[in-house]
This record gives sequence, structure tokens and C-alpha cells, in this order.
Amino acid sequence: MIVNRFVLGGRFLETIRFLRKPQIATILPGRFEKKADKTRKSEIIKISYKPGESKVQILEIKKKAPQELKIEEADVIVAVGRGLKKKEDIKIIESLADALGGAVGCSRSLAADLKWLPEEHWVGLSGHKVKPRLYVAIGISGQVQHIAGIRDAKTIIAINSDSNAPIFKACDYGFVGDLYEIVPKLTDILKKPV
Repeated sequence: MIVNRFVLGGRFLETIRFLRKPQIATILPGRFEKKADKTRKSEIIKISYKPGESKVQILEIKKKAPQELKIEEADVIVAVGRGLKKKEDIKIIESLADALGGAVGCSRSLAADLKWLPEEHWVGLSGHKVKPRLYVAIGISGQVQHIAGIRDAKTIIAINSDSNAPIFKACDYGFVGDLYEIVPKLTDILKKPV
């Protein structure tokens, strides 16, 4: 079996030849368009846990709050990175996302390091790989890991104060400037009735 896969953040294509068995290849969710298969039938099998049957001990069960929208399924994503000065300023990003009818995303640093947003919002190689119609990167420098997560987006718009930020090499349209000036003005324009 011969398999091609992306390596080093999606920058290179590697060809692997499997000579031994068993062989396993995985495909990331959302890489291919879904095809409706009306002939296929499935069933849900419920398995109940009975105390005493297992050596596993359940200490606590916590229900996770349901997500409003999975970031991988969003048609429009407005993502923010380290350009944001404080956690309370996420409201500026949420306002723009609402005006565009999109979901809020973030870079690794905001989800993993600062914990300003839950990891469900994390976009990138280690987070969620997305392919929205529109991706707006605000205050995101554009490191290789982040670009690998957004490379399938149809249109990428970047807003960053650093004109040399790598995100400008990956975007279709770019604004060099302060996000605190650009984002509120852009939100106001989008909210005005036509």
C-alpha cells in the first residue's frame, strides 16, 4: 500500500510505502465532501456499565456543555490571536463574528496558554483544521502550525499591526493596522442596514 501525507505543518508531501501488515491509514474529519448514501443503514448500540464487572472505577461523571457550533463546520470564522491585549476584549471579536454570522476561533496561545477561550475554538495543526468560506485572522501572526489548520479556507482576510507577519503571505486580503481601530469600524459598517 502506498500513502501520501502532508508533513511539517502541511508544507511537504511525503510518500510512504507499507511493506508489512497490518496497515492503518487515517483521514482527518472534513477532508472530503460528504456524499448522501440513502442505502446505508446504521444502528445505535447502547452499552451499559454494571458495577463490579470491571476493574475500572468511575470517580466522577461530568457533563460537557453542548457546543453551539462546531468550529470545523462553520462557514465563517473570525479568529483572534496574541494581538488581543486582554480577555475582556474578546467581545470586540464576538461582535464582528455576529455581524458576519460566523463562529469565533483562536490561535493556540489564547486557548492553550492563556485559557481565554476553550480549546473547542482553537484553530491550527494541533487544534481544529477548518475549511470555511471566509476566515478572518485578527492579531494572529501566522505561524506554520496555524496556517496548516486554515489552508483549505476559501478566502482569508488578515488584520495585523506587523506588516512582516507571516499571515500576510497566506491571506487573500490584508489590513496592516491596529485591530482596536479596524475591527470596531468594520463591525459598524457590516451592521448598518443596506
